Amino acid sequence: MPLLSPLPAPTRTALAPVRTAAQDVLDPAHLRAALRVSPADATLAAALRCGAAVALAIAVPGLLGRPDLAAFASLGALTSLYGRYDPYRRRAALLATVGVLMTGTIAAFGLLAVAGAPTLVTTAAVALLAAGATAFCLLVRTGPPGATIIVFAAGAGLAGSPTLVELGPRVLTGASGALLAWLVCMAGALVRPTAPARLAVRRAADAVAVVARESSRGPGAPGARPTDAALPVPVPHGAHAARSAVGRAREVLADDASWRLPRGAVPALSRELDEIERALDALGVPRADGAAPVRTSLTTRARSRVRSPWRIATARVGVSGLVAGGVAAVAGLGHAAWATMGSTAVLQGESARHAVVRAIQRGAGTVAGALLAWPLLAAPLGFWGTAAVVVVLQTVTETIVGRHYGLAMLTITPMALLMTSLAHPADPAALALDRALDTVLGAVVGVLAVVLVHPRTRPRASEIPGPPR
Repeated sequence: MPLLSPLPAPTRTALAPVRTAAQDVLDPAHLRAALRVSPADATLAAALRCGAAVALAIAVPGLLGRPDLAAFASLGALTSLYGRYDPYRRRAALLATVGVLMTGTIAAFGLLAVAGAPTLVTTAAVALLAAGATAFCLLVRTGPPGATIIVFAAGAGLAGSPTLVELGPRVLTGASGALLAWLVCMAGALVRPTAPARLAVRRAADAVAVVARESSRGPGAPGARPTDAALPVPVPHGAHAARSAVGRAREVLADDASWRLPRGAVPALSRELDEIERALDALGVPRADGAAPVRTSLTTRARSRVRSPWRIATARVGVSGLVAGGVAAVAGLGHAAWATMGSTAVLQGESARHAVVRAIQRGAGTVAGALLAWPLLAAPLGFWGTAAVVVVLQTVTETIVGRHYGLAMLTITPMALLMTSLAHPADPAALALDRALDTVLGAVVGVLAVVLVHPRTRPRASEIPGPPR
């Protein structure tokens, strides 16, 4: 009898997803993908909205003589990051919901700080919040930045040693920042209420143009990949992206049709979108089955996606957040919640490839960003100087984050650390080092979660060993 017998079939089946994920994670192509700059459009308006919201939010406590509350106001203003391309009616509901969630997070974790909760409790609470926020973002389809900013709010709530008297102003200031963000992001509805729909239709036209261009090249054209047959669309991903863009435009138009302000432009934009879709039909791209979209509330949308694969992503975020935060706490790092935020950030995508690329970009970008933040934290900028730098960095971030996440971390990291220093001044070197170590730790743990955490599957009857013969 051999000393090492082979693993039984059920065990091999259980380990198969782990082996497959590990091979995918170690693919060297991820490094090249992490260096690639992606195209992005319509970033300036969203960046200016976010910058304006943060500027107004910071200015209020500064003018009232409470600069120590500016960090919580700017954190609430980060609500403006959500729903940046959504139609205004959906955007209003989404921003209000996220604003309440951000404010509630500051309050809940502030209470934990006031009560002096042990590290084990706060670490588990942050991981649980990260998992719950991820489920919310996936079910409601908030889009970027996902649950990451909500976890950031938890870290802010835990910061320092607040008293119960100090907690009230923190929460109110965070709520005021969220309210200002709502007002800034909704102001466009009074000027150009059809802007999101026009952008969605234009993006659909651009996506179809890409498919037409690729199709016209043909399988024998220079640079085209050889195919077994002359397919009408040689790039399936481009065809899928075009159909998705058309479907997205249909959803936006359905939302606009339910509201008085943009309703008048819906018929003309619908006819334009019909022409775009007919052009896609002519290219041989099959239509997806399904009824015409109608406006749905956030609750209805969440219910419709209950059967979607959100549970495994939520589990990965929860497990990795608990591990990353626990390791950071045991290692004595100053901000364990940042480690949970790091693991949460890399797991906001839909694939192992996305997680690895995001981990590389976030880890390397944060280390470089921490080095840039160090002299800024040490400089005698004063309150208004620091506020100005935060606003500029936030605006620049939103113009580049869609193009390259790693480059954006060069501005996100100093911005986050300067925001933290507004409320709790600390040694610049220690603060920058904590941010770098916590983020890299979280990124590594997040990738390990992709490898190790998989849906539970039942072995097929043929794989279950029978009685010995």
